[in-house]
Amino acid sequence: MRIASSHESEFFYCLRTMSRGASVAAVVAALLVLGACADPNPNERVTGSAGKAVRYSSRQVTVDLTADERSALDKIRDRAYPDATAPQALGAVVAALKAGGYAPVSSEADTGIAQGGHSETLIPKWREVLRGVVKSRFGLLPARPDHEYTTALVSVRPAEHGRGVVVRARFDSTVYDSNGDSKTKTVIKPSAYDEFFSLTARALSGANLANDSASASAATAPQRPAASPQ
Repeated sequence: MRIASSHESEFFYCLRTMSRGASVAAVVAALLVLGACADPNPNERVTGSAGKAVRYSSRQVTVDLTADERSALDKIRDRAYPDATAPQALGAVVAALKAGGYAPVSSEADTGIAQGGHSETLIPKWREVLRGVVKSRFGLLPARPDHEYTTALVSVRPAEHGRGVVVRARFDSTVYDSNGDSKTKTVIKPSAYDEFFSLTARALSGANLANDSASASAATAPQRPAASPQ
């Protein structure tokens, strides 16, 4: 019996599993043992339990930021726009979110809050189908991330000192796996915030972000698989 390494193609692993159905139970048992022995993350909170002895639902986990991660987020989540009014900034935020592929996007002028969601498939459709065939024939397979949903929550408030406004953004990413389980964590990648604030600045300068929105939609559209897997 051989358990596929992390670098082995899942495509070929699934094919080998299909041809050696007798080894699937042993593989699953070994993975369950390894999972039980893993040290739990102290920052993870189970917000939806799937059951222990009997699995009756999906499992939802929220990962809280560490103190260092919160400090890093505080440094990247705000951006000042000294020449903008609150209505102008809120309109630019909505345009920036749409250009970034978020849909639908909603905003409230009285609270200065905008929010939206962005959905992305993490694996090709053919791989999802292949895993489904193997799972239906041989039973459980190790779960794999296959879908990500990112929510954006953005606020616009007057600057405390001087002119203009301050825009504060937060992006929360939820990754779903092939078992329907999910894990949610706040994004702390600086480039994600830099890109959003750059789009907001462009919208405030009068740029039409419609082309950015079209490009984002094309980038997140499902792609056809290659003729032969690599």
